[in-house]
Amino acid sequence: ANAFNEIDGKFVYNGILEGNWMPPYDDGTSPSAWTGSVPILEQYYESGGERVKYGQCWVFAGVVTTICRAIGLPSRVVTNVVSAHDTNGSLSLDVYYDEHMNRLDADPLTGTADSIWNYHVWNDVWMSRPDLPKGYGGWQAIDGTPQEQSAGLYRCGPAPVEAVRQGITGFNFDVPFLIASVNADQISWIRNPRSVIGWSKINTNTT
Repeated sequence: ANAFNEIDGKFVYNGILEGNWMPPYDDGTSPSAWTGSVPILEQYYESGGERVKYGQCWVFAGVVTTICRAIGLPSRVVTNVVSAHDTNGSLSLDVYYDEHMNRLDADPLTGTADSIWNYHVWNDVWMSRPDLPKGYGGWQAIDGTPQEQSAGLYRCGPAPVEAVRQGITGFNFDVPFLIASVNADQISWIRNPRSVIGWSKINTNTT
């Protein structure tokens, strides 16, 4: 599982595809123009290993699917609509306001900003997990799109899908991040100097 995680996060991101979420794409191919993984892999091979420009989440996921199936691992593409992006491991999307209800651009403690994406695409891959209790093998979520660092690398998973479904955070790898992606509450905070933590919760959105 760890070895494949290296393939997913390190090999795909650093080796094959370069992500780009804003045009122009003049020096490469627009992510929406790709119609399959084969041209990407061929271009990577024929260029002598130069990263192919450009990919976004569905392109990364397509390449991961092809690689997995080529080496005998069943893989499927997963689309998460209204996908949360938890940057600080709080299992929630935190929005901060000053005393005058002006929204802050980032978490004042970490400098990061949680967000909600219209959608996000990753992969489930079928593999055994002898490092986990019985019942948590099988489908494992992995994400080839560079989002947050995990142990110093942009990678995510393999996380047991069953643990994500049950909301169990104590298993490797990156299970809390994926739980937040599919089931995070949005919590609003206002600066409050009289609070022990310096902030007061003013709203929780669970929808």
